[in-house]
Amino acid sequence: MAARIRAVREARGWSQAELAAAAGVSRQLVGAVEAGRHLPNVAAAIALARALGHPVEELFAPDPAGEPVPACGGDPPADGTPVVLARVGEQLVTIPADHGAENPERWALADATVRGGRVRRLTGGSAAGLVLAGCDPALGLLATLVERTARRRVPVAYASTGRAVDALGAGRVHGVVVHAPTDALPAPPVPVRRWRLGRWRVGLASARASGVPTVEEIATRRLRVVQRDAGAGTQQAFARALARAGAPAAVPGPVASGHLDVARRVATGAPAGLTMEAAARSFGLRFLPLEEHAVELWIDDRWVSAPAAAAVVDALTGPALRERLALIGGYDLAELGTQVA
Repeated sequence: MAARIRAVREARGWSQAELAAAAGVSRQLVGAVEAGRHLPNVAAAIALARALGHPVEELFAPDPAGEPVPACGGDPPADGTPVVLARVGEQLVTIPADHGAENPERWALADATVRGGRVRRLTGGSAAGLVLAGCDPALGLLATLVERTARRRVPVAYASTGRAVDALGAGRVHGVVVHAPTDALPAPPVPVRRWRLGRWRVGLASARASGVPTVEEIATRRLRVVQRDAGAGTQQAFARALARAGAPAAVPGPVASGHLDVARRVATGAPAGLTMEAAARSFGLRFLPLEEHAVELWIDDRWVSAPAAAAVVDALTGPALRERLALIGGYDLAELGTQVA
């Protein structure tokens, strides 16, 4: 609890004195709470929570037992791995601070590292924020806008739609971005609020001068295709296309971590890959659409009233995200920010 309050305060850029002034308590009380020497009374706890913009039951909940778990499942991080830490209810989760081939050209800001199988916090590390999971690179834009305009932290766990939905059901993330044909979107595993992020096409990308290979050509010639995990909406679209062509369901090729990873591998030599149109465009690749997908943001009902969730919705419905996605191209933004009943 003490470390959580300190992390939230530091995420806002406040000193102990500034928090004390905002909450109407003494700086000595704030220092004692953050040092774990004092448990504030109900009135002081409510005042501190209100000043920090967090529900009091979340801010002063007992610390969870055990080590943090990976937000989107999989093996625990290996020793030496830098991770982002985040709290979802009473559960601490980890997100890789480096997303491999999807990471942009910058050093990732980690909150902790793994030593001897245990997560060790780094100086200034925070576990605050609203955790979102999904495969749309627009999540990074959304998170950056929220952090810039509202000073709310939005850690992003990049994962396929299937893995993201599983994480939402397990209570390891606050919200997810999912995509599929409108009539094939998965059922939310928990009660959620839903907003449209837009529509985009998924399909095959290639750098070949002769054009993008068709599904039939891929099946007949057994071309290697950079693919996604089985829970990815893009992979499922490819499976449906293979079935329509009467082709075998299994096609050789490596599994990439996300849309940008697929596009990067194709741009550097792979014959073809499964990705979204915007990612193909960003690498100057040719694109053959297979399906048009609706893209939605879901936030667990339990967290919709959190200040960071409100900031995310504000960014989703404001002009800044729309303008930047329009520059990228490949997004149908007619429904961006529309709440789904």
